[in-house]
Amino acid sequence: MKVRRRSQDNRFYELRCFGCGRVCPEDESTTACPACRMPLEVHYDYDYIRSRLNRYSLKSSPIKALKYLDFYPIRNLDLVVSLDEGGTPLYRCHRLAEHTGLRRLYIKNEGANPTGVFKDRGTLVDITKAKEMEAEAVCVASTGNMAGSVAAYASVAGLPCYVLVPEGTPIGKMSQALSYGARLLQVRGTYNDAARLTEEMSERHGFYLAGDYAFRVEGQKSQAFEIIEQLDWHPPAVVIVPMGAGTNLAALWKGFKEFYELGFIDRLPRMIGVQPEGCQPIVAAFNQGLNTIVPVEKPSTVASAVAAGDPQDGVKALAALRDSGGCAVVLTDEEILEAQQHLARSESIFVEPAGAIPIAALSPLIMTGRIRPDEVVVCLATGSGLKDPKAALKVLPAPASIEPLTSEVDKFLRLKLYEIRASGAKNGGKELFTKVPSQAEIGELVKREFGVKLTADYAKKVRALAVEFINKGKPITKADLQYIVENVLKGLTEHKQVLVVDDFEISTTLHGKPKARVWINFEGEKIEMASTGVGPVDAVIKALKAAAEARGRLFFELIDYKVEINSAGTDASVEATVTLKDAQNNRVVASGTSPDIIVASVNAFVEGYNVLWAKQKGQKIANG
Repeated sequence: MKVRRRSQDNRFYELRCFGCGRVCPEDESTTACPACRMPLEVHYDYDYIRSRLNRYSLKSSPIKALKYLDFYPIRNLDLVVSLDEGGTPLYRCHRLAEHTGLRRLYIKNEGANPTGVFKDRGTLVDITKAKEMEAEAVCVASTGNMAGSVAAYASVAGLPCYVLVPEGTPIGKMSQALSYGARLLQVRGTYNDAARLTEEMSERHGFYLAGDYAFRVEGQKSQAFEIIEQLDWHPPAVVIVPMGAGTNLAALWKGFKEFYELGFIDRLPRMIGVQPEGCQPIVAAFNQGLNTIVPVEKPSTVASAVAAGDPQDGVKALAALRDSGGCAVVLTDEEILEAQQHLARSESIFVEPAGAIPIAALSPLIMTGRIRPDEVVVCLATGSGLKDPKAALKVLPAPASIEPLTSEVDKFLRLKLYEIRASGAKNGGKELFTKVPSQAEIGELVKREFGVKLTADYAKKVRALAVEFINKGKPITKADLQYIVENVLKGLTEHKQVLVVDDFEISTTLHGKPKARVWINFEGEKIEMASTGVGPVDAVIKALKAAAEARGRLFFELIDYKVEINSAGTDASVEATVTLKDAQNNRVVASGTSPDIIVASVNAFVEGYNVLWAKQKGQKIANG
């Protein structure tokens, strides 16, 4: 087969060290300079590109990443690996612009790429180069997004793909990579630990090392090309970009400069980089006037996609910020999550937390005069919200459960449960009380903090749960009260409490099975029951189940159980959720909250049992 290669490709491009300027052959390294370990970058012969460029085709053909092949360091065009990436929409956001005071605000939605993230543009070039270099396998370190992207393209290319991610990477991102056939390892450490191990894996086993390196920049710069085209071949004044490894901001700046070099635009935009408070090494270096990056050892942020404590292309991002006359901004997780919701509700664009960072930066940038209301501003929304859907749930209400009755719907609308989680997102750690207020004071507090007016009955239940927290020695924070109120209100239907737990006790040892004893009140009858289990929660739930079945004759099984910690620390609020199913296939999902995992689990079980009992009794009455 005849191989299509670019003519004169020996002078088409070369790899140079960003630090010392050393030219590095591809067979020596494609990631870091062998001499000084600084990142490499691709340098082109722009006279060569200019001589080959079909300007008519470039300006008239449909927008997508493949139309810019002349700008990529690919020699063998028959080996290109593509999933038809790019061509993502540039939305003009009228409502968001009006809210922020900007005249022309755009969002480049990179979540519309094949795997839901901007990484696909860079992976097009990265995996094509792996094939050019006759790689037998690919390995990559990732905080999640690159894992799915590289796994997808490696699958199409027929290359085995090894992925290392930090333990705790969002399950949506890991399941995507696994579905594409990746061989995935979770590393008990940070992204930088994963990156170090992946580099060693590449060296020891001869795998192609994909990631935030020189070739990825070349694919990702196509975002800049598309923005210019979508703005009718005019550059924006400002581009705001989330920063993790720094690669994407550096790539965009390179793309703008290349179109400027070739005469497609007559000016360059200012680049603004944004990072979360829990991982801000590039912003810190920029604001302190440093030329090197001081790594963050243990990044901590809800925006996991940008949690790169020691960014590979941090120095490139620094240079881009300074060369463009831009600036750098830090935002809290609370501001990021609030911006994520604001973007979704005002423009119907659902992005992952990292993609919302530029939106969160708009107000402080305008207030400080770093962007002007009359400027054209583009925000990079780097990935789809479906990449990390659990993050959004931190500021969204847990859905209420109701019986199929109109009166239940009316009650839901009246109580405005849907407003509680959003209200509780701000100042969640604020301590509200250490001694339980009166029922009336509880009602006033809930109305003031969450905008919800409780009935006397619901205020009584909220107070009772608050008493449990205080008795456990837990001061009530705003976040605690939020979950207590949610827990009370989301079970809107009133059911007869046939099962009440009077008390329980548990004993356990390091090697023996935990033992639990429960005392329950079943419709006025006192019952005591004991059981063992594989853990304390299992033991107490088994004892409760045995006690309930001994008296109630309601046979059921526990088919699901999960626990979520709602705030930091060992004295955090816990929310336990159980799913019960009986012989008639009635399913009930119930939850309980407490600072104590076992108490939260018991509360959830009791709620679920009472609802299941009511359902079964209701069916018996309906069937005569």
